[in-house]
Amino acid sequence: MSEPDDHQDATAEAMTFEAFRRSFYYGDHADMQFKYLARMTDEDAADAIAEMLQTVGEVVDTGDLDRLRQVVTDAQIRGYEPDEPPVPTVEDAPFTPLSTSLADAQLALLSAGGVFVQGDDPMGPDGPTQGQSLDLIQEFLRGPAMLSEIPSDTPTDTLTARHPGYDARTAQRDPQTVFPLGHLRDLASEGRVRLADTHYAFTGATSQRRLEKQTAPAWAEHMAAREVDVVFLVAT
Repeated sequence: MSEPDDHQDATAEAMTFEAFRRSFYYGDHADMQFKYLARMTDEDAADAIAEMLQTVGEVVDTGDLDRLRQVVTDAQIRGYEPDEPPVPTVEDAPFTPLSTSLADAQLALLSAGGVFVQGDDPMGPDGPTQGQSLDLIQEFLRGPAMLSEIPSDTPTDTLTARHPGYDARTAQRDPQTVFPLGHLRDLASEGRVRLADTHYAFTGATSQRRLEKQTAPAWAEHMAAREVDVVFLVAT
């Protein structure tokens, strides 16, 4: 029998629990559903993982997926909850009250969830997959935001999503989690909103300074020229 490889042993033992939980945030175990583990203490993360594993064991017997969803959601809330409630301040934008009812205003949907129509990828036919985009986060953050135009009558099942900053697999399964166009169409059929002909999406992981100073004002002019009165922004 050969002697143990000390280097292999050291490598195998190198990952601490802290390194493990941090690896969910753009690390070896990158998973946008659980990247909040990197924000937790070792003790809190261990408790969260233990509770989820215990619940998985229960679900195998009971089939109660709602219980598992709730446990995962509660852990996410704890992971992202700030020590103190944030106090939002906006000093560089005037408050603009809506001068008419939503039923009389033309509304456009704008999502930062990286949604686009299948076959109409804003990054071209060779655009990266969701998995590939996670490794390209820095390129996304340095690059310009690209606006996807999505007609109002677009079937929901023809939409997809790609984003390096959150787990877009959920949005791929159900685009309405970040692009609720179908729900808005339902409201429009009840006369509660009036939808524009075209709606929009982009990837929020982008150059924020360029977005604020150049891109967003150009988009605002584009929509205003199409007589859009109200924009419903879905952030991710």
